[in-house]
Amino acid sequence: MPSLLIVDDEGIFRKGIQVMIAEMQGDWVVIAEAKDGIEALEKIEQQQPDLIITDIKMPRMDGIQLQYIIKERYPQISCVVMSGYNDFQYARESLRLGAKDYLMKPFEREELYQLLGKLQEEYGQGKQVERKRAVEDRQVQTQVRQQVLAGLLNGSIHHAEPELLENVGIRFPHPYISCLIAKLDRESVTDERFYQMDPSLFSTYMQQFIQESINSTLLGHVFIMNDNEVVALINEADAESLFPKIERLTDQIRKEIRGLSNFTITFGLGSPVKDLESISRSYKEAGLALLYRLVIGGDRLLSSETVAGMKMERTEWQSADWNSLNQSVQEGNLAEVELQVREFVTSVCTKWKDPEIIHQQICKMLLHFYELAVNLTVVKMWLQDTDVKHVLLDVYSYSSSKELIERCQKLLGDLTVCISNRQKKFVASPIELVVRYVEERFAEPITLNMMAEIVYLSPSYLSSLFKSKQGQSFIDFLTEKRIEKAKQMLLYSDEKIQVISDSTGFSNIRHFNRVFKSLTNRTPSEFRDGHYSEVHTLRKDH
Repeated sequence: MPSLLIVDDEGIFRKGIQVMIAEMQGDWVVIAEAKDGIEALEKIEQQQPDLIITDIKMPRMDGIQLQYIIKERYPQISCVVMSGYNDFQYARESLRLGAKDYLMKPFEREELYQLLGKLQEEYGQGKQVERKRAVEDRQVQTQVRQQVLAGLLNGSIHHAEPELLENVGIRFPHPYISCLIAKLDRESVTDERFYQMDPSLFSTYMQQFIQESINSTLLGHVFIMNDNEVVALINEADAESLFPKIERLTDQIRKEIRGLSNFTITFGLGSPVKDLESISRSYKEAGLALLYRLVIGGDRLLSSETVAGMKMERTEWQSADWNSLNQSVQEGNLAEVELQVREFVTSVCTKWKDPEIIHQQICKMLLHFYELAVNLTVVKMWLQDTDVKHVLLDVYSYSSSKELIERCQKLLGDLTVCISNRQKKFVASPIELVVRYVEERFAEPITLNMMAEIVYLSPSYLSSLFKSKQGQSFIDFLTEKRIEKAKQMLLYSDEKIQVISDSTGFSNIRHFNRVFKSLTNRTPSEFRDGHYSEVHTLRKDH
């Protein structure tokens, strides 16, 4: 017999519906009732009804939020919504979420009977078995899909495994993928409301809401990474149009969630990447951007552009001290780091009289060095049993410059030691290692970021150090090596120019031709033909 759960904050209305159904000539059985969405979820977990009849406006968790969660966790359960005349826009939202029908309050007995009679026909024994099997298959599919998406974020799945993605329904038909992270702004939810609910319900609600919003304008896959983090991988054909589209989308989502559910969320956005292996980098960037919520507040979209803007603001007023401190940390000069931290914190406390601004500036500085630690893969060694979020929150607990100086000296001193210990592994200097690597592997894809990870330096510091030691930028050096090899192949082999382009590390022949001509004033064909002509002339003269 099909079972039913009634959800309404008015007890008299719940009892009235229960009496109507008991008197109905049908098989429906009311197995439970609930006064709001939170209580309904508890009853659903315990008794797994076939149908839920729910009001829309209720305290704690309303009918719209309840339907989002049911759709994610219990897709086999059907819903019917009840609403007053003035709530029809919410009823329409419910129908969009998959509600079977809606009842306009107050409704007649015959109206309820007619609706339940229609639904009863859908609950034959054969359909129940088929539906149960489909639900089990979907649950397995969802678990595998979750693991695959998590694998993309940690970099363990790459482009050679497209069939793995296809098997779980994950497709990226467009060239660019960008990672978007959504997190609940905890301060927007009262303690009473937050602790009365399972915190994971907020993530489930956000996941469903974001997925449906993305489906209306973009292509993307949304999933719950953990209890307080929802991740979306958004796929787009044009990298330049991606940010404005996501900005409009997140503005709309934040506005609607704030209006419907009375809480706020903050988004972190990573830059677009072109291959599966780089998704983990976009995810890392989104997470770093999201950390700036502690500095400038939530209920907004934070991106690498946001972070860059804040860094620019920082360097405008303290660039000399900042660059010096950054260099001392990377060079392992512990005494100089402690001295410069003292000068920096003292300068901040002198310049700004507002404690909030002082804490913000200190957090910006620590976030910069956290990014450095991420790039050098020493975060775990540096922070050990804590994480950067707790470090930043800890900073806000200090109310004297002395405490701030001592805490920052300890943090950056520990980081300096970690970096120094990692660099001691090298016998040769970092620049010698980079030069040797390029000379041996110039035909492979090589980037400054890749070299920085290999020699445990930040990309910006390696770039300036390389130029000071070699007299040219890293990119110019790499390009020069590739063109030198290309010249040799043009002169002493009969390989086609396309083959030479591929063999010297260029992404395509058009780019190879353009770079070659800019450095030699001749195209590869002209260079080869000119050599043959010179050789022929010399032979003729002799």
